[in-house]
Amino acid sequence: MPTSSQVHRALPALTLALAAVTAIAIVAIDQPVARYLATVEPAGFWRSWLGAIDRHTGWLYWKWLPSAIVCGLALVAYAAPPLARWAPGLGVVAVIHGATKLLLLYGKPALGRLRPGQWLADGGDATFGFAKGIAFPSGHTGHYLSVALPLAVAWPRLGVPLLAVPVFASASRVATNAHFVSDVTGAAALVVALTWLVVAGVSRSTGWWRDRCGPAGRG
Repeated sequence: MPTSSQVHRALPALTLALAAVTAIAIVAIDQPVARYLATVEPAGFWRSWLGAIDRHTGWLYWKWLPSAIVCGLALVAYAAPPLARWAPGLGVVAVIHGATKLLLLYGKPALGRLRPGQWLADGGDATFGFAKGIAFPSGHTGHYLSVALPLAVAWPRLGVPLLAVPVFASASRVATNAHFVSDVTGAAALVVALTWLVVAGVSRSTGWWRDRCGPAGRG
């Protein structure tokens, strides 16, 4: 299992890699993949399992419910002395998750990308799908990764296994043609970059994070 420091040090390179993949996908991968997936019926488990995840995390009932829970847990940890050792990690998770949700809320309409099905129904033109939609970046990817990734930095033994959730959610959204490949990689690049910057910032002033993300950081 990697340590907190190892996870954090990997984030800048991962950000650049995801950004490069996103650019390549927009130009050369998204359109053929979307056209192919439109001709096949996706396996039922993609929707059923993602639906189960959304339901059990509260997303299905209210998209802001998981966010309220994450922020609420951080506030409780800061307010209750017995939970103080959890507060710095939960606080950073809440900040990264909240910032991601707000960036997606306002960024998706501004970027205006259609979903693959909408793009195909619109004639599949050469604008790469950027035409008054709300698909880029992927909300599912950003939502789940902005919880799992900061947890992976704060507590790798807990967070690293949880990365399977955003990976599955992203794969499901592509497999069901609900998102282009670049929609999910773009969202991942955003969250990885934000996590790296926020943790780097707080580790300069917070001993708890310096212990984890410094040269001798622990897991």
